[in-house]
Amino acid sequence: MKFNESISDLLKQNLIKKGRVDFKAIAEFIKRAKKDLETAERNLGIDDDCAYTYAYNAMLHSGIALMNSHGYRPEIKNKHLTVIRFADTVLEKKLDYLLKMYNNMRKKRHRFIYEPFTLCTKKEAQDAIKSAKEFVKEISRLIKDNNPEEKFYF
Repeated sequence: MKFNESISDLLKQNLIKKGRVDFKAIAEFIKRAKKDLETAERNLGIDDDCAYTYAYNAMLHSGIALMNSHGYRPEIKNKHLTVIRFADTVLEKKLDYLLKMYNNMRKKRHRFIYEPFTLCTKKEAQDAIKSAKEFVKEISRLIKDNNPEEKFYF
């Protein structure tokens, strides 16, 4: 899913800003993502919209952890899309299908909030959870691989 931009492009557009790498915050974002996944699974079949939304939140939290691990954070404007665009600049091409799913989930979640008659099927929620699990796993792996000197407990 290439947006064909670089980190410097995102900086020029004032979508991200440089910050310090905060390993404690990174770990907390990943832990939150895993908790979001647990919540999504618990709601599956009870409230599929909620399950879908929590799966999306897991992707968002792990995406923010990825940004932080590179020393960046999203600005307020278009924050959710910015996380996806940043991830697209640093993730391996083999993860494009997950980024595409993440972006589609972002759009659907937006409709949940602003269009009250948007519904989610159980199958959509299951697929969202599956994709989110894989995304969180890959982001966690990349963060650990890129920071071998750090001991992460997530």
